Amino acid sequence: MTRMGLTTFLYNDWVDSVTRTSRLAKYAFDPGGGDYHWAAKQAAGKLFADDLPYDQAVAEVMANMSRAYQRKDNQDALKTIYDWKLAHPGKAHTPPVGEVEAPQGELAVTLRPVFALEKKGVVTAYVPWMFKEARLTPKLAGIGVHLLEQGLQIDNHEAWRFAMIDTVNGKCFSRTHKDTAEAAAFMLRTQEEVILAQKMKVA
Repeated sequence: MTRMGLTTFLYNDWVDSVTRTSRLAKYAFDPGGGDYHWAAKQAAGKLFADDLPYDQAVAEVMANMSRAYQRKDNQDALKTIYDWKLAHPGKAHTPPVGEVEAPQGELAVTLRPVFALEKKGVVTAYVPWMFKEARLTPKLAGIGVHLLEQGLQIDNHEAWRFAMIDTVNGKCFSRTHKDTAEAAAFMLRTQEEVILAQKMKVA
């Protein structure tokens, strides 16, 4: 089975069809390794769970990043999240993790919200969107929220809500739309079909 993160899955739909096929072909045999925002995600978790100040979170997680542009991108994303945290205080919770599978069981999208906050008795878990060249749209975010609800809104987290934050412009999206479920199912099916087709070529 091929596993990919939620934001990678959504980004595959943002790019053009040729780029999407190329990315999925590579992912079919070498999943992971393309997301250097792991540092900002890890540091963001510390901002909320451990209530660390921004400078300390940067020092603990990003000090050893060797590529300057990657370090700057991670710091910029973390600064947006930190500013958002200051403007939206709440009680931190540990978010759940899980996954949703495509119809044929060959593709699984992993669901790992980075932080969760409780405000007025409602807990919301957040997934940051950190791609600098691609703005998160309401449609894509809605698909992400739908998959988060589908995979994580169970047991003790049944009443939780889920949202996505664009770390370039700070916009937060927490709503699904009329055709979101159908769009999410279509994306799962079509990306899985490309992965299966690539694997059949070398079978």
